[in-house]
Amino acid sequence: MELSERKLKILKSIIDEYIDRGEPVGSKHLMEYGNISLSPATIRNEMSDLENMGYLDKPHASAGRVPSGNAYRLYVEELMQEYKTSSEQLDLLSELTRFKTEEKDKIVEKARKIMSKMTNYASITVSENLPGAVISRFETMIIDSESMLLVMIMPDGRVNTKHLSTGTALDANDAQIIKNALNAHLSGRSLDDVSLSDIMSIEEEFGDMKALVNPILRIAYEAAVGSERRSVEVDGITNLLSYPEFKNVEKVKDLLGLFEQNGDTIKDFLPVESDESGLKVYIGDEENSKLSDTSIVFCSLPVGNRNTIFGILGPKRMDYKKATNALKRLSQTLQSLAKDEDAPRAIAENSGFSDEKDGKTD
Repeated sequence: MELSERKLKILKSIIDEYIDRGEPVGSKHLMEYGNISLSPATIRNEMSDLENMGYLDKPHASAGRVPSGNAYRLYVEELMQEYKTSSEQLDLLSELTRFKTEEKDKIVEKARKIMSKMTNYASITVSENLPGAVISRFETMIIDSESMLLVMIMPDGRVNTKHLSTGTALDANDAQIIKNALNAHLSGRSLDDVSLSDIMSIEEEFGDMKALVNPILRIAYEAAVGSERRSVEVDGITNLLSYPEFKNVEKVKDLLGLFEQNGDTIKDFLPVESDESGLKVYIGDEENSKLSDTSIVFCSLPVGNRNTIFGILGPKRMDYKKATNALKRLSQTLQSLAKDEDAPRAIAENSGFSDEKDGKTD
Protein backbone atom coordinates (compact mmCIF):
# COMPACT_ATOMS: atom_id res chain seq x y z
CA MET A 1 0.00 0.00 0.00
CA GLU A 2 1.41 3.36 -1.04
CA LEU A 3 1.32 6.45 1.09
CA SER A 4 -1.26 8.83 -0.35
CA GLU A 5 -1.02 12.58 0.08
CA ARG A 6 -3.65 12.32 2.80
CA LYS A 7 -1.71 9.67 4.70
CA LEU A 8 1.49 11.70 4.40
CA LYS A 9 -0.25 14.81 5.74
CA ILE A 10 -1.69 12.88 8.70
CA LEU A 11 1.64 11.21 9.42
CA LYS A 12 3.50 14.53 9.33
CA SER A 13 0.96 16.09 11.68
CA ILE A 14 1.29 13.21 14.12
CA ILE A 15 5.08 13.46 14.11
CA ASP A 16 5.03 17.24 14.56
CA GLU A 17 2.58 16.96 17.45
CA TYR A 18 4.49 14.14 19.12
CA ILE A 19 7.78 16.02 18.84
CA ASP A 20 6.14 19.05 20.40
CA ARG A 21 4.15 17.36 23.19
CA GLY A 22 5.75 13.96 23.77
CA GLU A 23 2.34 12.31 24.21
CA PRO A 24 0.50 9.80 21.98
CA VAL A 25 -1.56 11.58 19.33
CA GLY A 26 -5.22 10.69 18.79
CA SER A 27 -7.72 11.50 16.04
CA LYS A 28 -9.52 14.08 18.18
CA HIS A 29 -6.29 15.98 18.87
CA LEU A 30 -5.44 15.98 15.15
CA MET A 31 -8.82 17.47 14.32
CA GLU A 32 -8.36 20.26 16.84
CA TYR A 33 -4.66 21.07 16.45
CA GLY A 34 -3.30 19.23 13.42
CA ASN A 35 -5.02 21.24 10.68
CA ILE A 36 -6.68 18.05 9.41
CA SER A 37 -10.17 18.70 8.00
CA LEU A 38 -11.41 15.11 7.99
CA SER A 39 -13.94 13.24 10.09
CA PRO A 40 -12.68 11.39 13.18
CA ALA A 41 -13.63 8.08 11.59
CA THR A 42 -11.60 8.82 8.45
CA ILE A 43 -8.60 9.91 10.51
CA ARG A 44 -8.82 6.74 12.63
CA ASN A 45 -8.95 4.57 9.51
CA GLU A 46 -5.92 6.29 8.03
CA MET A 47 -4.04 5.98 11.33
CA SER A 48 -4.89 2.28 11.43
CA ASP A 49 -3.49 1.87 7.91
CA LEU A 50 -0.31 3.74 8.90
CA GLU A 51 0.07 1.46 11.90
CA ASN A 52 -0.31 -1.62 9.71
CA MET A 53 2.30 -0.19 7.34
CA GLY A 54 4.80 0.18 10.19
CA TYR A 55 4.77 3.97 10.47
CA LEU A 56 2.86 4.25 13.76
CA ASP A 57 2.94 2.39 17.06
CA LYS A 58 0.20 2.16 19.65
CA PRO A 59 1.68 2.26 23.16
CA HIS A 60 -0.18 0.26 25.81
CA ALA A 61 -3.95 0.79 25.76
CA SER A 62 -3.72 4.41 24.67
CA ALA A 63 -6.09 5.58 21.96
CA GLY A 64 -3.29 7.66 20.46
CA ARG A 65 -0.35 6.69 18.27
CA VAL A 66 3.36 7.49 18.28
CA PRO A 67 5.73 7.53 15.29
CA SER A 68 7.95 4.52 14.60
CA GLY A 69 11.57 4.63 13.50
CA ASN A 70 10.41 4.26 9.89
CA ALA A 71 8.15 7.29 10.33
CA TYR A 72 11.01 9.43 11.63
CA ARG A 73 13.20 8.31 8.75
CA LEU A 74 10.53 9.30 6.21
CA TYR A 75 10.01 12.57 8.08
CA VAL A 76 13.70 13.48 7.94
CA GLU A 77 14.10 12.56 4.28
CA GLU A 78 10.84 13.91 2.82
CA LEU A 79 8.35 15.55 5.16
CA MET A 80 9.93 18.03 7.54
CA GLN A 81 9.94 21.71 6.70
CA GLU A 82 12.83 24.17 6.82
CA TYR A 83 13.65 25.56 10.25
CA LYS A 84 14.04 29.33 10.58
CA THR A 85 17.16 30.33 12.48
CA SER A 86 16.54 32.97 15.13
CA SER A 87 18.71 36.07 15.54
CA GLU A 88 19.81 34.76 18.95
CA GLN A 89 21.07 31.56 17.34
CA LEU A 90 22.92 33.49 14.65
CA ASP A 91 24.54 35.60 17.37
CA LEU A 92 25.76 32.42 19.06
CA LEU A 93 27.32 31.16 15.82
CA SER A 94 29.00 34.52 15.22
CA GLU A 95 31.07 33.92 18.37
CA LEU A 96 33.10 31.39 16.37
CA THR A 97 34.49 34.16 14.18
CA ARG A 98 36.64 35.32 17.11
CA PHE A 99 38.89 32.32 16.61
CA LYS A 100 41.55 31.60 14.02
CA THR A 101 41.39 28.35 12.08
CA GLU A 102 44.55 27.04 13.73
CA GLU A 103 42.83 27.29 17.12
CA LYS A 104 41.02 24.08 16.24
CA ASP A 105 40.60 22.81 19.80
CA LYS A 106 38.97 26.08 20.89
CA ILE A 107 36.76 26.13 17.80
CA VAL A 108 35.57 22.56 18.38
CA GLU A 109 34.88 23.19 22.07
CA LYS A 110 33.01 26.44 21.42
CA ALA A 111 31.01 24.97 18.55
CA ARG A 112 29.98 22.03 20.71
CA LYS A 113 28.67 24.38 23.42
CA ILE A 114 26.87 26.50 20.83
CA MET A 115 25.14 23.45 19.33
CA SER A 116 23.89 22.48 22.77
CA LYS A 117 22.52 25.98 23.43
CA MET A 118 20.90 26.26 20.01
CA THR A 119 19.02 22.97 20.28
CA ASN A 120 18.60 22.30 24.02
CA TYR A 121 19.94 18.80 23.39
CA ALA A 122 23.31 17.24 24.14
CA SER A 123 26.09 17.89 21.65
CA ILE A 124 29.01 15.63 20.87
CA THR A 125 32.21 15.99 18.92
CA VAL A 126 34.30 13.12 17.67
CA SER A 127 37.66 14.44 16.51
CA GLU A 128 39.66 12.31 14.15
CA ASN A 129 43.00 13.11 12.60
CA LEU A 130 42.97 13.53 8.87
CA PRO A 131 45.23 11.30 6.76
CA GLY A 132 48.31 12.83 5.21
CA ALA A 133 49.91 14.13 8.42
CA VAL A 134 52.88 16.39 7.72
CA ILE A 135 55.82 17.80 9.68
CA SER A 136 57.24 21.02 8.21
CA ARG A 137 60.71 20.81 9.74
CA PHE A 138 62.82 18.77 12.13
CA GLU A 139 65.39 20.08 14.60
CA THR A 140 67.62 18.16 17.01
CA MET A 141 69.37 19.09 20.25
CA ILE A 142 71.83 17.03 22.28
CA ILE A 143 70.80 16.57 25.91
CA ASP A 144 73.59 14.29 27.09
CA SER A 145 75.93 11.64 25.66
CA GLU A 146 73.09 9.12 25.12
CA SER A 147 69.97 11.21 24.52
CA MET A 148 68.72 14.01 22.34
CA LEU A 149 65.65 16.20 21.92
CA LEU A 150 63.75 15.71 18.68
CA VAL A 151 61.87 18.90 17.75
CA MET A 152 59.06 18.75 15.17
CA ILE A 153 57.52 21.94 13.75
CA MET A 154 53.99 21.45 12.37
CA PRO A 155 52.39 23.31 9.44
CA ASP A 156 50.03 25.15 11.82
CA GLY A 157 52.94 26.41 13.93
CA ARG A 158 52.68 23.88 16.74
CA VAL A 159 55.96 22.55 18.08
CA ASN A 160 56.17 19.00 19.43
CA THR A 161 59.24 17.73 21.22
CA LYS A 162 60.30 14.24 22.24
CA HIS A 163 63.15 13.17 24.51
CA LEU A 164 64.86 10.30 22.67
CA SER A 165 67.19 7.90 24.50
CA THR A 166 69.66 6.39 22.04
CA GLY A 167 71.41 3.83 24.24
CA THR A 168 74.64 4.65 22.41
CA ALA A 169 77.11 7.54 22.41
CA LEU A 170 75.83 10.58 20.53
CA ASP A 171 77.48 13.89 19.70
CA ALA A 172 76.48 17.12 17.96
CA ASN A 173 77.65 15.82 14.58
CA ASP A 174 75.41 12.75 14.94
CA ALA A 175 72.45 14.95 15.82
CA GLN A 176 73.12 17.06 12.72
CA ILE A 177 73.19 13.95 10.51
CA ILE A 178 69.84 12.83 11.93
CA LYS A 179 68.33 16.27 11.41
CA ASN A 180 69.54 16.55 7.81
CA ALA A 181 68.30 13.07 6.89
CA LEU A 182 64.86 13.64 8.37
CA ASN A 183 64.44 17.00 6.66
CA ALA A 184 65.69 15.65 3.34
CA HIS A 185 63.32 12.68 3.27
CA LEU A 186 60.33 13.58 5.49
CA SER A 187 59.78 17.32 5.93
CA GLY A 188 56.76 18.64 4.06
CA ARG A 189 55.68 15.15 3.00
CA SER A 190 52.70 13.10 4.02
CA LEU A 191 54.01 10.58 6.53
CA ASP A 192 51.35 8.16 5.28
CA ASP A 193 53.21 8.02 1.95
CA VAL A 194 56.63 7.09 3.36
CA SER A 195 57.70 3.95 1.49
CA LEU A 196 60.12 1.17 2.33
CA SER A 197 62.67 2.65 -0.08
CA ASP A 198 62.39 5.98 1.79
CA ILE A 199 63.09 4.22 5.08
CA MET A 200 66.08 2.42 3.56
CA SER A 201 67.47 5.72 2.29
CA ILE A 202 67.12 7.29 5.74
CA GLU A 203 68.79 4.26 7.35
CA GLU A 204 71.69 4.59 4.93
CA GLU A 205 72.23 8.23 5.90
CA PHE A 206 71.89 7.41 9.60
CA GLY A 207 74.79 4.95 9.28
CA ASP A 208 75.61 3.39 12.64
CA MET A 209 72.51 5.06 14.10
CA LYS A 210 70.04 3.29 11.78
CA ALA A 211 68.45 1.51 14.73
CA LEU A 212 66.92 4.90 15.60
CA VAL A 213 65.00 5.19 12.31
CA ASN A 214 61.90 3.18 13.25
CA PRO A 215 61.49 4.75 16.72
CA ILE A 216 61.87 8.24 15.22
CA LEU A 217 59.35 7.47 12.46
CA ARG A 218 56.84 6.33 15.08
CA ILE A 219 57.46 9.45 17.19
CA ALA A 220 57.10 11.71 14.14
CA TYR A 221 53.83 10.12 13.06
CA GLU A 222 52.34 10.33 16.55
CA ALA A 223 53.40 13.96 16.82
CA ALA A 224 51.83 14.83 13.49
CA VAL A 225 48.48 13.08 13.87
CA GLY A 226 48.23 12.90 17.65
CA SER A 227 48.79 9.83 19.82
CA GLU A 228 45.04 9.24 19.88
CA ARG A 229 43.26 8.73 16.58
CA ARG A 230 39.90 9.70 18.04
CA SER A 231 38.63 11.75 20.95
CA VAL A 232 35.03 12.21 22.06
CA GLU A 233 33.60 15.10 24.07
CA VAL A 234 30.01 15.71 25.21
CA ASP A 235 28.29 18.94 26.29
CA GLY A 236 24.79 19.69 27.54
CA ILE A 237 24.10 16.20 28.79
CA THR A 238 21.93 17.68 31.57
CA ASN A 239 19.63 19.02 28.85
CA LEU A 240 18.50 15.47 28.24
CA LEU A 241 17.16 15.17 31.79
CA SER A 242 14.36 17.57 30.88
CA TYR A 243 12.89 15.00 28.48
CA PRO A 244 10.74 12.11 29.78
CA GLU A 245 12.81 9.61 27.80
CA PHE A 246 15.85 10.44 29.96
CA LYS A 247 14.30 10.87 33.40
CA ASN A 248 16.15 7.74 34.47
CA VAL A 249 19.65 8.95 35.38
CA GLU A 250 21.04 5.42 35.03
CA LYS A 251 19.91 5.41 31.42
CA VAL A 252 21.84 8.61 30.80
CA LYS A 253 24.92 7.06 32.41
CA ASP A 254 24.61 4.03 30.14
CA LEU A 255 24.32 6.39 27.19
CA LEU A 256 27.49 8.23 28.17
CA GLY A 257 29.29 4.91 28.48
CA LEU A 258 28.90 4.43 24.72
CA PHE A 259 31.15 7.43 24.09
CA GLU A 260 34.06 6.30 26.24
CA GLN A 261 37.27 4.54 25.15
CA ASN A 262 38.28 7.34 22.77
CA GLY A 263 35.17 6.98 20.68
CA ASP A 264 35.82 3.39 19.57
CA THR A 265 32.23 2.45 20.41
CA ILE A 266 30.41 5.35 18.80
CA LYS A 267 31.54 4.46 15.27
CA ASP A 268 29.32 1.37 15.46
CA PHE A 269 26.26 3.63 15.75
CA LEU A 270 27.04 6.18 13.06
CA PRO A 271 25.88 5.09 9.58
CA VAL A 272 27.70 6.09 6.42
CA GLU A 273 24.60 7.18 4.47
CA SER A 274 24.11 10.90 4.16
CA ASP A 275 21.98 13.35 2.24
CA GLU A 276 23.26 15.94 -0.21
CA SER A 277 24.18 18.34 2.59
CA GLY A 278 26.48 15.79 4.24
CA LEU A 279 24.16 15.47 7.22
CA LYS A 280 23.49 12.05 8.66
CA VAL A 281 20.69 10.99 10.95
CA TYR A 282 20.84 7.99 13.25
CA ILE A 283 17.47 6.95 14.66
CA GLY A 284 17.55 4.92 17.84
CA ASP A 285 15.78 1.70 17.09
CA GLU A 286 17.24 1.08 13.66
CA GLU A 287 19.29 -2.11 13.25
CA ASN A 288 18.84 -3.22 16.88
CA SER A 289 20.65 -0.18 18.24
CA LYS A 290 21.62 0.04 21.88
CA LEU A 291 20.65 3.71 21.65
CA SER A 292 16.96 3.09 22.24
CA ASP A 293 14.77 6.22 22.36
CA THR A 294 17.77 8.21 21.14
CA SER A 295 18.67 9.87 17.86
CA ILE A 296 21.85 11.56 16.65
CA VAL A 297 22.02 14.12 13.87
CA PHE A 298 25.61 14.70 12.80
CA CYS A 299 27.97 15.74 10.06
CA SER A 300 31.70 15.61 9.49
CA LEU A 301 33.59 18.87 9.02
CA PRO A 302 37.33 19.61 8.65
CA VAL A 303 38.75 21.82 11.40
CA GLY A 304 42.44 22.52 11.04
CA ASN A 305 44.23 19.25 10.29
CA ARG A 306 41.52 17.14 11.86
CA ASN A 307 38.24 15.79 10.67
CA THR A 308 35.62 16.40 13.36
CA ILE A 309 32.17 14.89 13.66
CA PHE A 310 29.71 17.38 15.16
CA GLY A 311 26.61 15.70 16.49
CA ILE A 312 23.39 16.59 18.27
CA LEU A 313 22.02 13.90 20.54
CA GLY A 314 18.46 13.87 21.84
CA PRO A 315 15.31 11.80 22.19
CA LYS A 316 14.02 9.93 19.17
CA ARG A 317 11.26 12.54 18.95
CA MET A 318 13.83 15.34 18.74
CA ASP A 319 13.08 18.42 16.68
CA TYR A 320 14.95 17.26 13.58
CA LYS A 321 14.29 20.57 11.81
CA LYS A 322 16.11 22.47 14.52
CA ALA A 323 18.96 19.97 14.82
CA THR A 324 19.68 19.72 11.09
CA ASN A 325 19.46 23.49 10.68
CA ALA A 326 21.93 24.06 13.53
CA LEU A 327 24.49 21.78 11.89
CA LYS A 328 23.98 23.30 8.45
CA ARG A 329 24.53 26.76 9.94
CA LEU A 330 27.64 25.52 11.75
CA SER A 331 29.00 24.10 8.49
CA GLN A 332 28.45 27.43 6.75
CA THR A 333 30.10 29.35 9.59
CA LEU A 334 33.20 27.13 9.63
CA GLN A 335 33.52 27.30 5.85
CA SER A 336 33.26 31.09 5.99
CA LEU A 337 35.86 31.22 8.75
CA ALA A 338 38.32 29.17 6.70
CA LYS A 339 37.63 31.22 3.56
CA ASP A 340 38.19 34.54 5.33
CA GLU A 341 41.64 33.39 6.51
CA ASP A 342 42.60 31.79 3.20
CA ALA A 343 41.96 35.01 1.22
CA PRO A 344 44.77 37.20 2.65
CA ARG A 345 47.12 34.21 2.57
CA ALA A 346 46.42 33.66 -1.13
CA ILE A 347 46.88 37.37 -1.88
CA ALA A 348 50.25 37.36 -0.11
CA GLU A 349 51.42 34.28 -1.98
CA ASN A 350 50.33 35.64 -5.37
CA SER A 351 52.04 38.95 -4.59
CA GLY A 352 55.35 37.26 -3.86
CA PHE A 353 55.18 37.87 -0.13
CA SER A 354 55.57 34.46 1.51
CA ASP A 355 57.46 32.81 4.32
CA GLU A 356 59.78 31.03 1.93
CA LYS A 357 63.15 32.48 0.95
CA ASP A 358 65.71 30.78 -1.29
CA GLY A 359 63.68 27.59 -1.19
CA LYS A 360 63.92 27.37 2.59
CA THR A 361 61.35 28.07 5.26
CA ASP A 362 62.39 30.39 8.07
